[in-house]
Amino acid sequence: MKCELCKKADAACAITREREDGEEEELYVCHECAKAERQRRKANSQRTRKISGLPPGVSMSVTEISHSSEDGEEGPPPIIGAIMEAFSDMVDGIEKRVHGEEKTAKQEKKLSEFSLGRITHDFRVGDRIHLEGLHLIGELEAVKRAMHALGMELSGVSADGVNDAGHAYRLFYGESSARAKRVVEDILREEENARIRLRDEMQRVFGDSACRALAVLKNCRLLSSGELFDLLSPLRLAAMDGKIEGITKDEIDSMMTSLDISSSDEQLSPDERDRADAERADEMNKRFEEVMLDDVV
Repeated sequence: MKCELCKKADAACAITREREDGEEEELYVCHECAKAERQRRKANSQRTRKISGLPPGVSMSVTEISHSSEDGEEGPPPIIGAIMEAFSDMVDGIEKRVHGEEKTAKQEKKLSEFSLGRITHDFRVGDRIHLEGLHLIGELEAVKRAMHALGMELSGVSADGVNDAGHAYRLFYGESSARAKRVVEDILREEENARIRLRDEMQRVFGDSACRALAVLKNCRLLSSGELFDLLSPLRLAAMDGKIEGITKDEIDSMMTSLDISSSDEQLSPDERDRADAERADEMNKRFEEVMLDDVV
């Protein structure tokens, strides 16, 4: 039979391709058309932005920079790998000590956790308040200092070596819950203002954060739960603002709330952890292959 794409050469192999309605179809094609389809998929896996206004057949993509060893396998340059291995144990020890000190400090202050269940979903990821906007405009640290001065604390996520992952926080207070409620209202107002500034005045900052996250999700080879939680955070704001195609805010929310960010992978052996991170990376590569940001971001 003839190739189902070019209708000229004889069909030599079968491929799967997504139709416009989102369903996959199997096609029998010639070698040249199969090669062209593989190249198209590779180009999509590297693109992060939807570019409009280009002539037909012209596209833009992100250039991938990588290091290859003599056996052809990708990996970090030898000197970087040696440094990473040398310091990994020391970093793990520091993180455990810091976590222990934070827990002790909470117990000494006898802080209570403020329930965030009633705030709107736009400003909440699960049972945590989402402050990605304040982080991106550079005002989150000032908010933390103000909270500390009030005898309150924003407790972030520290998982898999990522501190304040996703910029999602639980709130602890030491005085009346009424005062904590007023503080939360103030924080939500500032976060809303931050998101407006990102949309109206700081579009390049907004677009850069989302584009970097998307590039990693499309091309990473290892991905921990903490890293994924952090990368999804700016994409959540982009989806809420209608600046992303191929995934919805609800799906991103579902991904974030389903992740295990308790650092339970630390109990696994290095090989087991690498296998889990590799499977997670492959899954995200495939899911975000067709996700694009509008070129206006």
